[in-house]
Amino acid sequence: MKKIYLARHATTRHAKQGQQDRDRPLTTKGQEEAHWLGQRMKGIPPSIIISSSAVRATETSEIIQEILGFDIDLKLISELYLAPPQIINRELSKIDNRHNTVLLVGHNPGLSQFLFDISGPVSDRAALQRVYGRLPPAGYGLLNSNIENWAALSKVNTKLERIYYPGE
Repeated sequence: MKKIYLARHATTRHAKQGQQDRDRPLTTKGQEEAHWLGQRMKGIPPSIIISSSAVRATETSEIIQEILGFDIDLKLISELYLAPPQIINRELSKIDNRHNTVLLVGHNPGLSQFLFDISGPVSDRAALQRVYGRLPPAGYGLLNSNIENWAALSKVNTKLERIYYPGE
């Protein structure tokens, strides 16, 4: 059995003139949201965090890692920046099978679409309804899959358990 936390980065600053989108940092509110995410995951912490290398996703991931413990691996992947669902699926399928619980931190619209694409027929209907509005900053989904090998991850074997919005 594999568990996936799929989180959108926390709230960011607007780009300054001439600043690249991928270089936008978290706001103070975003830092608080990232702390909230870390606290939420303490019960069943991931053994690895996979994150977009964009500054906002990296900062979100580093705050979560600090709360959960630095023994949790953090892997930054540039391809996850604004990644479509296919890239998210590809990166999850490459995870070492010794990891049973993972956190992937990325961006919309790809994250929300991936949640739709991977959520099988026994997924929680209320959670699916919440995805329609797209994940807000620091929102996350909790998925469970009855697989042993990450390469086997699919809609057939994966269930969306719940969607969480910041502050809940």
